[in-house]
Amino acid sequence: MRWFLPETLLSMFSLLHFMLKYRLLMAATIIAGMTEGALIARFVLRLFAARPDNPVVQMLYTVTQPIIAPLQALDAGQPQYGASLEFATLTLLCALPLITAMLWKWTGHRSPGTYTNDL
Repeated sequence: MRWFLPETLLSMFSLLHFMLKYRLLMAATIIAGMTEGALIARFVLRLFAARPDNPVVQMLYTVTQPIIAPLQALDAGQPQYGASLEFATLTLLCALPLITAMLWKWTGHRSPGTYTNDL
């Protein structure tokens, strides 16, 4: 006999079970999402020529610099200051979601964005 619970409670418990079962993948997805957010902020700030002496901008550039350092060769012709289109950041913005999706696919699990309630 199946317990009577409203559908919202059933889906909430199913999602909780999913999150506990795949907590390492969820943590990797959250970290990738936070990294993606920081890279988007860096891309927009560089595109609109934010002042690099601003403490917030300087902190963001310092935090994201190690992430884009391997691809700095793509930005060799870009000006150091002023408005520029950072190809290294743009490349990572395209590659990071693909890497995360490949991680989910490689482990044989569905990503959280495609979660369905199979009750």
